[in-house]
Amino acid sequence: MREEHPIAGQWIQVAAGLKNPGMRQLLGAVLAGTGMPAEPSKSQLKDLARWEKIGLLRHDGQGWQVNERLLERTLSSASAQKADRSGIQRFFDGPRLAALPAKPGDRHEVLVHIRDAVISPAEQLREEQLNERLRVFHPDTALLRRYMVDHALLLRAADGSSYRIGSGA
Repeated sequence: MREEHPIAGQWIQVAAGLKNPGMRQLLGAVLAGTGMPAEPSKSQLKDLARWEKIGLLRHDGQGWQVNERLLERTLSSASAQKADRSGIQRFFDGPRLAALPAKPGDRHEVLVHIRDAVISPAEQLREEQLNERLRVFHPDTALLRRYMVDHALLLRAADGSSYRIGSGA
């Protein structure tokens, strides 16, 4: 089962981007409409590309702008999520995991939902990057990581340095 609310995954990536001081400063410059250098550095170009990949910013030919469509979809999705407290949503309080289900089938669905919100199939994340994203759902990131590895939802590199999506659904 893929993620029911893809917007949540984007906002977790936004939160991870905001945690990075350079990305936060660059986003602030775009939002304020000031401070953008005429020729951004390699690092700034990389950060702008990351914001664009996440979907928060877009380049319209004249400059960088906030992606208004993402904001509209987010508000619409939040309204729909509030109304939907069935299925796995009953285990969440907003984006936070309120309780890890006791039933293995429910637990697996919740873990797939979280995994799909924090990592895409093409990504390979260092443990600290994964922890930043998992922390949005629950403070015990080690518990979530361990369950995801045990359920084969995430594969951990042999040296423990990185994680990627596994074959567990």
